[in-house]
Amino acid sequence: MEENSGDELSYIPQVGDNQKPKIGMKFESLEEAFSFYNQYARESGFSARISKSKKTKKALSQQFAEANVPTCQQMRLFEIEYGGPEHVGCTEKDKRSYKKTLRDEHKGIDAETLIDFFLSEKDKSSTFFFDYETDSDKRFIRCFWADPVSRRAYTAFGDVVVFDTTYNTNKYGMIFAPFVGVNHHHQTIVFGCGFLSDEKTDSFVWLLNKFLEAMPKGAPNLIITDQDPAMTKAIAEVFPKTIHRYCLWHILNKFPDKLNPVTFRDHYQSIKNVIVHSTTSIKFERSWEEVMNCANLVENDWLSLMYELRHKWVPAYFNHVFSAGMSSSQRSESSHAFFKRYVCSKNSLMDFIIRFNKALRHQRHNELVADHTDMNERPKVKSHWPMELQMVNVYTKNKWLEFQNEISLSHGYYVQQASIGIEFGVYNVINFQGSSFAKHRLLTHDIQRDDISCSCMKFQFEGIPCSHMLAFFRINQVFHLPDQYILKRWTKYAKIGVLYTMAEQNVVDDPDRCLMSRHMRLSCKASALIDVASFSDEGTNFLPEQFDSIDNKIKEMNINRTLSSGIQSRRTLDGAIGIIDPSEIRTKGRGKRLKSSKEKSTSRGRQCRGCGRRGVSHDKRNCPNLKDGSTVNNYNTDENSDEEDFGSIDGCTNMWTTGMGFDD
Repeated sequence: MEENSGDELSYIPQVGDNQKPKIGMKFESLEEAFSFYNQYARESGFSARISKSKKTKKALSQQFAEANVPTCQQMRLFEIEYGGPEHVGCTEKDKRSYKKTLRDEHKGIDAETLIDFFLSEKDKSSTFFFDYETDSDKRFIRCFWADPVSRRAYTAFGDVVVFDTTYNTNKYGMIFAPFVGVNHHHQTIVFGCGFLSDEKTDSFVWLLNKFLEAMPKGAPNLIITDQDPAMTKAIAEVFPKTIHRYCLWHILNKFPDKLNPVTFRDHYQSIKNVIVHSTTSIKFERSWEEVMNCANLVENDWLSLMYELRHKWVPAYFNHVFSAGMSSSQRSESSHAFFKRYVCSKNSLMDFIIRFNKALRHQRHNELVADHTDMNERPKVKSHWPMELQMVNVYTKNKWLEFQNEISLSHGYYVQQASIGIEFGVYNVINFQGSSFAKHRLLTHDIQRDDISCSCMKFQFEGIPCSHMLAFFRINQVFHLPDQYILKRWTKYAKIGVLYTMAEQNVVDDPDRCLMSRHMRLSCKASALIDVASFSDEGTNFLPEQFDSIDNKIKEMNINRTLSSGIQSRRTLDGAIGIIDPSEIRTKGRGKRLKSSKEKSTSRGRQCRGCGRRGVSHDKRNCPNLKDGSTVNNYNTDENSDEEDFGSIDGCTNMWTTGMGFDD
């Protein structure tokens, strides 16, 4: 064989040592690493490409767990994905063992990890607020936190707060205590959250004080809670000027346990109608006395106690107070149900925070979608009444639909003048269906202040003009809704100015906490510069080079400050080292475990409409607690007595979402 002259090898590229990849090399990004390797590939005579990534089974499993997908269902999904159980590579028992191993690795450092996370969030944003406490043994017992978005939301929508505790969200049994409200789309939003190891007054006082410290706006105007003595005492101490209401929904749910089955069957609906439909305290007290005598419940101790507390839970005593349309803490109950889709009783504290934040992002995304809808879509109007054309551009879509419904209802009324004086005018608003079958509403016109109020109290309670007021406006040719009847919190512009208010508050209170103010100013300038540069290829290519140059200079300017702040952060973190994880807590409301809706329906059965109790195969037709088949004796007042009508309503759920029976 003839020896090669070497010409065949002359085309083989020669790659320098500095261009060859070596073990241990580090890059700033994946793109930089690929660029380096791609250059090496070209010099070496071959090509390179980035393969399509595919999530591993340990990554998918983690995401399934974060979404609260049970292990057994995870295995079914893996079997479908990989073509059968023999191709999955592990068994259900292996997965459970692996999850236990991960939990064991975090034993003893859960509280420290949580505090470390809070500190890192504080470093990212100076407006992130958190605090915690330990007992004498340095065991973690409670904490409170609120991120910047929640604090800004409270500034705009913190007039009404629902506070309730829930359980089974973490493996220690610590009580999860969120503060929630509603935004301008009437969506549930979170203002702040806490963990408590007990439900004593001192714990609630600490939590409420931290909430007050975190919120620059101050205490809410109204707070709705469950009927808890310790919580009641704490609210009176920390929020002395805040109106405190008990959850009506919770109280009504106690009636089946407090009344015997026959009494519940015959009189509960009448009692509920008196509670829900009484529009004044005088009418409630009169009707309550009558229905108690009728039902022979005057000597019932629990009902007597609830009557003494009537000013805290009967709507007639606070329907003049703005409540954002919420008559119970069922808003908080629905919030708990939403978050429990993401968390479970086996979560560590850190697991809970990670999953809770995922749920929070989902919740806030819904708000952004609603904001986008308001900015880009215009709901249809049904008439050419100038007031309708005015408010379709003002209200959010959700509130606009409510207002439009009130406009539609207003066409069913006519207005009669009852009396007129120098200062006040009084009018009856009557339904065209006939005064014998519908409620009369009383409108009072303050002539000097040019202010209208209605006896249904819908505007005071919900912040939306009622159909009776709109009927008066239409008849009196008021074509545009006056400003005093437009609540900013229900408009598209409810959040405008809130961000700047927060920044100014930080500058005044603490010069070191003006990060948001500086960030806003720089963001505006940078955004404007990017907009101009992107119009041309030259600008697009030139600006990144300048950014790199500026980036290097800024790093040099901040290097000393970074070192000093790093030392300070280390000192703060050192204070958290050695904190003991919380003990497992047994609270009065904590159940054994969360059950699925199917389990609940199987174990508890349907609620009997006769006695109010629950049981399997138990309903009004075969109720063992009822001796006869007598019908429900609904309680009604005289039709001509102050136009009150205590007809039955469709249950407690609609009671709070639709208001308080304001409409006919």
